[in-house]
Amino acid sequence: MQPLNDQPVTVSAPGKLFILGEHAVVYDGTCIVTAVDSRLRMTLQASTGSANPQLTITAPDVGLDGYTIPLYSVLAKQRFEGPSAFIESCVAVFHRQFTFQSGIQIETSSDFGATLGLGSSSATVAATLFGLATCFGISLSPGTLFQLGLEAIRQVQRLGSGADLAAAVYGGIVFYRNREPRQVTTLETDQLPLLVIYSGAKAGTVSYVQQVRALHERWPEPVDSIIQAMLQIVAAGWQALLAGDYPALGQLMNMQHGLLHALGVDTPALASIVFAARQLGALGAKLSGAGGGDCAIALVAPSQYAAMKEALQAEGRHVLDIQVN
Repeated sequence: MQPLNDQPVTVSAPGKLFILGEHAVVYDGTCIVTAVDSRLRMTLQASTGSANPQLTITAPDVGLDGYTIPLYSVLAKQRFEGPSAFIESCVAVFHRQFTFQSGIQIETSSDFGATLGLGSSSATVAATLFGLATCFGISLSPGTLFQLGLEAIRQVQRLGSGADLAAAVYGGIVFYRNREPRQVTTLETDQLPLLVIYSGAKAGTVSYVQQVRALHERWPEPVDSIIQAMLQIVAAGWQALLAGDYPALGQLMNMQHGLLHALGVDTPALASIVFAARQLGALGAKLSGAGGGDCAIALVAPSQYAAMKEALQAEGRHVLDIQVN
């Protein structure tokens, strides 16, 4: 297969935030996740005519500047590691599906960098696969793009629910079910009044998923009860979103944070943000994601959004300029 031409292609994909269902979704469960307006941008250029095609990656956010590896070396890999892992894994997955012998140059830039825990890996995967398809003139349905992306992610992490990827591929606010047949239901709604506050520490998703898994192995019945409670919260939260009932959604967010604390993934920095937001009048507040750091979110009455943002900043909180959906 040959590229359409040697012109560069530019694509982008959004980051994400978990609203409800962190960790429950890992256990073949459900969650609610939203795309955000901070995006990862990628320029790809496919070239022909080389006897030894190369993959070249420039990605400043992860410390890559002209990193180059022969295409055959990427395709021969059994494990994908390091800062180039997700892009290399995508190239290998795409090649298995659509064989090509072209060199690929990839450059990335990001609104949110690799430190904020906003789903940069899944945005990278979605953008890489969509960009490669565009270079070679292939039309991928969202479902096919998602399946290829999930394969690429699991080559790197050996696990992953796919929730981050669903937000990157489908956009909007997403109800996601992590079992076959997978369900992705999107909701387009007026601006959800969420404030996003960075804790100051980057967290490793995989390590915290493994930590909860170890806790589950040690205490299966109590942890199962927590997971089941989370799934009930997700179901109720989706109905609250559909109804635009923000006070109910806020209460459910508070419950979800308590259950995440019970699983041991809360931190003093995240808890401080959560309780500060509640004391200032947030409808609900919780950590967002696997835990251990990254971001907390606070749901605010629309009329109080600007005042709440100002009050949190006055306390020295790092409120990110991010909008959801």
